[in-house]
Amino acid sequence: MWSFVSLSVIMKLDMDRHRKVLAIQIIFSAYLLLTLVIDRIIGVSYSITVYSLIGLIIVNIFDPFFRKALKTELSFPVIFIDLLFAVTGTYTGNRFDLYHRFFMYDIILHFLSGILIVLTLYEVLFPQRMLKVTGLGYRLFIIALAGIAGAAVWEICEFFLDIISGQDVQRNLLAEWEIFGCAWQNSGLKDTMNDIINGTAGALVGCLILFIENKCRKVTDKSNI
Repeated sequence: MWSFVSLSVIMKLDMDRHRKVLAIQIIFSAYLLLTLVIDRIIGVSYSITVYSLIGLIIVNIFDPFFRKALKTELSFPVIFIDLLFAVTGTYTGNRFDLYHRFFMYDIILHFLSGILIVLTLYEVLFPQRMLKVTGLGYRLFIIALAGIAGAAVWEICEFFLDIISGQDVQRNLLAEWEIFGCAWQNSGLKDTMNDIINGTAGALVGCLILFIENKCRKVTDKSNI
């Protein structure tokens, strides 16, 4: 809730994009640093510290990476939601064990990841100058493939994060599940496949959002002529 309050306040301020991004970086960094210090004082597992540090790195290199490496200035709302998602998905979700406490948390997170990947990459791959020389169908097809691939990349990241942090995000340490009569399909495999399916569904919904947004823009442009 505090994050969306911060967004609404910053959006209303008379600041340019760079200052808005800097403000949100400071807010998220302060949150992660404060919780990191508190966690160390009360003796929380060092594996949680890993997630705090990962969150800090993402928050502070995300915008510079897109601007300098990819030559793209993402819109402020996209940057804010991406960073909020990163902080929630890395530190907050693991610190408070939300992945195991709330069944729907992991499903919602991966579904939203598909949407965010599509919306973010759309701005990277198809800047304003590209919209006039590429068809909407082509853009949506490419971005859908990118979003589906992103769901798989996410699982690779989870795999290595479990190795580094000692956590069990992929649920490989839980008891085996019997799916379609096959006991060899353990809970880790089930979790991975569910995540990929949810991410893929989110990517398709993201494409639908872009389709509607493009169609609405065309209608608006015609009405302004």
